[in-house]
Amino acid sequence: MTIRDDFIHNPPIIDVYWEGPYTIDNIDTVQDSAHCLYQIYGPHPVYGTSTLLYIGKTEAQTADQRIRQHNWISNQADMCSIYIATCGVFSNWKNWGEDKRERYGKFQETKGITISNLESLLIYAHQPSYNSQSLKSTNFADNAFRIFNSGSRVLLLPEVSTQFYADPNISHPETDH
Repeated sequence: MTIRDDFIHNPPIIDVYWEGPYTIDNIDTVQDSAHCLYQIYGPHPVYGTSTLLYIGKTEAQTADQRIRQHNWISNQADMCSIYIATCGVFSNWKNWGEDKRERYGKFQETKGITISNLESLLIYAHQPSYNSQSLKSTNFADNAFRIFNSGSRVLLLPEVSTQFYADPNISHPETDH
């Protein structure tokens, strides 16, 4: 088996550990720069109350700084709930089960997988209504990886994979099944 085959058949798993809920009024209590992703829930005229509105990344800012750039949050009819996440590489079930699910440190690019790749797959898989510009992006397509959403994941799927959401027009190595 080649390195590429191993990467396709045994893709890295990134655990995205979600915390919350927070509101726009108390998100400033979170000043940890390790938080790299966030999801926002609130009312939508078509999809109802407490629906997934937006998934984003913090870039080189704190979650508070990035989320406050979304001026639309304060214009919602009801209070929005905000969940923030840290990310780390899943190593094995024994280690995962024994830890106390505390937040991870700052995410470092792993086997070419970046925060942008994680954000892109989460948006593509969940289709939040306010991410309209990013819904068709497959910034994750060049990397095989899986995401475990853990902690306060709310409506997010427990697991998503680039292999499940891969473009069928892209050729992939044959499997041995």
